[in-house]
Amino acid sequence: MIANLFKQMLCMALLISVIPGVSKATETLYLAMSDDWMPYVYLDRSGKATGEDYTLLERTLAHMDYEILAVDLPEQRMRLDISRGHVDVTLGAVSTTERREQNYFSIPYRLETIVLAYRRSAYPDWTDVELERVLQKGDLVAVNNSGWFGEWFRYHIQETYPSQLVHAEGTLRRMQLLKLGRVSAVIGDINVLKEAGQQLAITDLEVSKAVINQTPVHFMFSRLRVDSDFMKRFNQALKHQLDDSVKLP
Repeated sequence: MIANLFKQMLCMALLISVIPGVSKATETLYLAMSDDWMPYVYLDRSGKATGEDYTLLERTLAHMDYEILAVDLPEQRMRLDISRGHVDVTLGAVSTTERREQNYFSIPYRLETIVLAYRRSAYPDWTDVELERVLQKGDLVAVNNSGWFGEWFRYHIQETYPSQLVHAEGTLRRMQLLKLGRVSAVIGDINVLKEAGQQLAITDLEVSKAVINQTPVHFMFSRLRVDSDFMKRFNQALKHQLDDSVKLP
């Protein structure tokens, strides 16, 4: 009798799975992330992914019956793994012509401001310093080479001063180089740099008033993993999640 009941339950489950209109189980999307990008995405003390951008993505996908599984990847591997379809999505991405060829971009959800961070005790007169002036003096600057910091940075700074731009993997690693005096400054998102400075107890951390780049950022999805219909539904769900006070150009 138990065997017959089990067969009936199995048949019912199979039948439900093919009936149009019957909701499917929650699907999983894989998020490529760096675990030290506070306040946007990071691992908490229990090892669980969290952060402002992560929570927004999680909440948006939940309305579409999706869940996310975070995959910690090196910064320089993220874009490659997404373009190859190894992971589904990443966050805080700047939309460029090259990236749009292989990826879909959501509507923008926040504004990113890229600045130069330095130690006040080492350079007390750098309040309004501009990046190129620092490089012209021969100083070393830590940066994520796979990041996008605007066309001026990509086509002028990176080509003119390649030997002075030091790539170090991860925000905390770059900030450690600053703390140890191995580099004079670090380039990055203003909020990420401030959070990392607090984590590493860099009490004299300053950020230059000169902005290197400011642009809206998006969630970026692999074209090999989602389609245009998914993006339409995602953008509708994301729009409902965004605070009305968020004003983007």
